[in-house]
Amino acid sequence: MSNFWQKSQSVAKRFFRWGAMLLGRSYWHVPQGLGKAFYPGKLAGYFNDLTAKVHWSGPADKQSVPLNKIGGKQVYFATTIFQKALGHWDVWLLSRCEDGYSQQQFLNLAQWALNNQDNQGGWPLWPLLGLQYPSPYSAMTQGEGISVLVRAYALTGNTLYLDGARKALSPLQKEVSNGGVCSVVCEGIILEEVPSEAHRGILNGWIFALFGFYDFLLVEEDNMVRKLLEQTLNALVAHLPLYNAGYWSYYDLSGNLASPFYHRLHIAQLQALTLAFPDYAAEFQRWEKIFTQQLSNPLGKARAIAVKGVQKLRSFSEEVLE
Repeated sequence: MSNFWQKSQSVAKRFFRWGAMLLGRSYWHVPQGLGKAFYPGKLAGYFNDLTAKVHWSGPADKQSVPLNKIGGKQVYFATTIFQKALGHWDVWLLSRCEDGYSQQQFLNLAQWALNNQDNQGGWPLWPLLGLQYPSPYSAMTQGEGISVLVRAYALTGNTLYLDGARKALSPLQKEVSNGGVCSVVCEGIILEEVPSEAHRGILNGWIFALFGFYDFLLVEEDNMVRKLLEQTLNALVAHLPLYNAGYWSYYDLSGNLASPFYHRLHIAQLQALTLAFPDYAAEFQRWEKIFTQQLSNPLGKARAIAVKGVQKLRSFSEEVLE
């Protein structure tokens, strides 16, 4: 009976979190539209609007670096830290660079990124969650970390930040089978938010990762990074049709449907991609239009929510990743 009660509580908690996500009341799923200070071709605001991420209500250390509660412990989770940093960066820019508090918070978090890189240039994630994958890293986190560090370099002129950004490229160059986060396909490379031999290809994480390449090239020209960016853009364009369920977008290449939050995020990311990459703009704009039309269809949206709810019930393990 106690086991049944525990399972019931687990189901209730997961549906509560999913409900909060649907309503945009979860810190993890605040709206992330096109960046308010984003300007293509310049190291200005971030691609997506992460300004709501500055409102962290959880525990933090003396430098205001957020601490996530995982398994009853307080840990530093790099993804949370980098997104909060990028939020502070944009708040600072939107204040016309007059908000000294936001600037300092950004630099505190950028310094954490620099101080906590491992010898492979990465920020391990999955061991903190008790998960075993072929790599301890996430392409999304590596890309966001690069975006933080190159901005810190641009702000301060401290080359240690640029060195850190350069080091963070390493896991993005290595295949998953070699401890990296890159999957090689015939069209190019997939950047894996969650490293898997099966080419899971979580769409939002893939795009956040390639934003890191783009930002790096704005501060330092590098033939290898340029080639990696072209390879992953080619693969992304080729795979975008596979993320179309006909009435909604897929979260990944495994057939998991996107929640409304991630469907909207896909649209916003495609808007940023359209602006950032003129050579690919027609294709990105095409899928942005398709996904936007799907979002405006109430029957399609209702169907998507129902299907996603069933998928959540069938696979509770996905909750930790989404």
